[in-house]
Amino acid sequence: MEIRKLQYSGKGTFILSLPKRWLDKHSIDKGDKFGIIEMENGLFITPKFNEARELTANLKVSKYISREITARYTYGFNKVVISGPISSQYRTIITQTLSELMGYDIVEETEDHMIIKDLLNPSQLNISKTLRREFFLASLMHKDAMTALHNMDKELAKDIIRRDSEVNKLFFFTVRQIRTALQDTTMAESIGVNHLESIDLRVVSKCIEEIGDHAVHIAESIIDLEECSSGVMDLMVAFGNSTLEYSNIAMDSFLNANKEKSSELLNKKNEFYQEKRSLDEEVLNCKDAIVMRNILDSIRGIGDKAFEIASLAYKP
Repeated sequence: MEIRKLQYSGKGTFILSLPKRWLDKHSIDKGDKFGIIEMENGLFITPKFNEARELTANLKVSKYISREITARYTYGFNKVVISGPISSQYRTIITQTLSELMGYDIVEETEDHMIIKDLLNPSQLNISKTLRREFFLASLMHKDAMTALHNMDKELAKDIIRRDSEVNKLFFFTVRQIRTALQDTTMAESIGVNHLESIDLRVVSKCIEEIGDHAVHIAESIIDLEECSSGVMDLMVAFGNSTLEYSNIAMDSFLNANKEKSSELLNKKNEFYQEKRSLDEEVLNCKDAIVMRNILDSIRGIGDKAFEIASLAYKP
């Protein structure tokens, strides 16, 4: 770290000189404009703050192409160039990957060449709105999973599975927003990301994505389920609906930093896990005991995520 003194030039003006090698490195000259952002622990000064940052990745087709594309997306790359040859199998993998990456689309394509560009500016969406949308979709999947379980509605269960990609899309977009904001403070300000809270936002987004995954696991089990006594089924649906309420309370307490609501929910943990153990014994008498146990484990998983989100409502 380099220490420099603040100088007074008269008429109430203070001047802080900048390192010449840094100015040369970034081709900054007299008259260039700077953006100044006030942060919690100081000032952030950035040149050329109106210029869009272009990041291009060059990839070769491989068995890891899906993960490679997703990684570049979440790290804020605006353009991905893929060189081939690109077989029909890999083309399918790439298009399926892009279906879960909001804003990424193919703009140019040949047999051995593909260009993917980001057609959406992440700074246009406030991150709290992205989280709310992600949670709405995941919690709706959870709610419908309980309805499908109660009515043994296998068609609704299949629809829940199809909707999981929308939740994944918003999760990856949130990760992209956070990582880009950590590199670009001007974007952090525009989307409402506080650097100190960025880790919490990332954890909550992942919890929401996992709530959607648990809803999918419940739906998959419903498709395999043959029969169970109505009494036990009613108990399981009630247990599932209670976790739906828990997740709603948890999300509200996190977004509004409501410590009281969070504390009330966290105090129910022992009661929640006791109820899960009781239901484990109840399903042992069912014909499809293993499938029912899998459903219970997924409901418990949603409860786990609700408690994890609620614990993050405690902020200094």
